[in-house]
Amino acid sequence: MQLPEPPKIAAVEVVPAQPTEADRAAIAHMGVKQAYAVYVVKVRLKAKPPVTSMAWVLYVGDERVAKYWEYKDGIYFVVFDPQFFVTHKGKRLRFSQNDTEFFDTDMELAPAPSVAESSAIKLPLQADVLN
Repeated sequence: MQLPEPPKIAAVEVVPAQPTEADRAAIAHMGVKQAYAVYVVKVRLKAKPPVTSMAWVLYVGDERVAKYWEYKDGIYFVVFDPQFFVTHKGKRLRFSQNDTEFFDTDMELAPAPSVAESSAIKLPLQADVLN
């Protein structure tokens, strides 16, 4: 069985934002110390893939992105720990439908912008980042 073409990525952007209440709970559960900001990784797609019964799974290098959501220009996921960007520096985004065959997108994870705790109060809400 031949897999359909994977989504094509136009750009990857990382935007710091204020954590939601659900984010704060997850951050506390994970024990991450920097809870004043989260990082929204926006993956702008060239075109949205057709709706099928088989979803594309997103990977950063060899690590599967546990959850991602749709926004008007593509998909996004939220990173709670800035160490994620250090660990995955230079890693490429990949798609798979079966966790064995991977499609390299030729796009790397963008680095996280640094956020000072004093400027965290000025961060946008996640809903604003995605509009």
